[in-house]
Amino acid sequence: MTGTEAAPDRIELRGLTVRGNHGVFDFEKREGQDFVIDVTLHTSVARAAATDDLAETIHYGELAEDVAGIVENNTFDLIETLAERIADHCLSLCEHVEVVVHKPSAPIQRTFDDVRIRVERSRTTASAGETVNPATSAPDTDSAKDGGIEAYLNLGANIGDAADTLDQAVAALDRHPDITVTRRSSLFRTAPWGGVEQDDFLNLGVLVTTTLPALELLSVAQGIEVACGRTRELRWGPRTLDIDLIRFGTEDEELRSQTPRLTLPHPRAHERAFVLAPWAELVGDTLIDTPQGRRPISAVLAELDDQDIDRITSG
Repeated sequence: MTGTEAAPDRIELRGLTVRGNHGVFDFEKREGQDFVIDVTLHTSVARAAATDDLAETIHYGELAEDVAGIVENNTFDLIETLAERIADHCLSLCEHVEVVVHKPSAPIQRTFDDVRIRVERSRTTASAGETVNPATSAPDTDSAKDGGIEAYLNLGANIGDAADTLDQAVAALDRHPDITVTRRSSLFRTAPWGGVEQDDFLNLGVLVTTTLPALELLSVAQGIEVACGRTRELRWGPRTLDIDLIRFGTEDEELRSQTPRLTLPHPRAHERAFVLAPWAELVGDTLIDTPQGRRPISAVLAELDDQDIDRITSG
């Protein structure tokens, strides 16, 4: 093991069978199949053994429900991504984890016993300059103590019936048992970003409260993208649906993350009127990060008046 020695004790959850919709083929996402999950948590159980107190150990029943929720409530092309998401959650419980995802019904035209992916992750393996496991912990805000963190997400689409896709995406977010959409912005028509020739986008923003860690919230959003046919073949190109996590927490106390998989606050939000205009409508003149420091969103938005954006419906 790299970076640290594993705890001599282990809590193992093996053979957890959960129905999920993961795979690169449409029929896998549509019909689903069973996935089998093995999780090994390297953590000392000495204190729990000495006190005989459940509070001193990891509740394996809750662990099973949490892992099952990750499998059931997301949609990924690859089981590698699924394994990574499960490992991320487990690192909020222990220092070191091993996760195996089995896909016994994988679409292979040969006789086989099993397909499985094994990942091993540790909090201490984050490289220099990265926040260690930032996305599995939430800001210590009052909302966290009350069971929910506020987050701002921006949604956009420019393929097919974009307005209907955005409606479906907002509804899908709100249906998740650990996410509540509290406010939704007006719909904005915006010029495409990034220099790729394509149709205009429709964009909107939502405020949510969630008990999920930031990385799991992002995973849910990406699963909704996939369910709506999103592919990531061309950066800043046309897409059926795009959901970006912009802020996790409040202006006064927001999560800051700098890893290859999650950067918060969103590093380019200050450059994009289609992100800022819906956000300002929802929260007013909040302070946001810019290269010049934290500035009022109204001042930053005023400097982007050359970007083509029009409100087309009321929130």
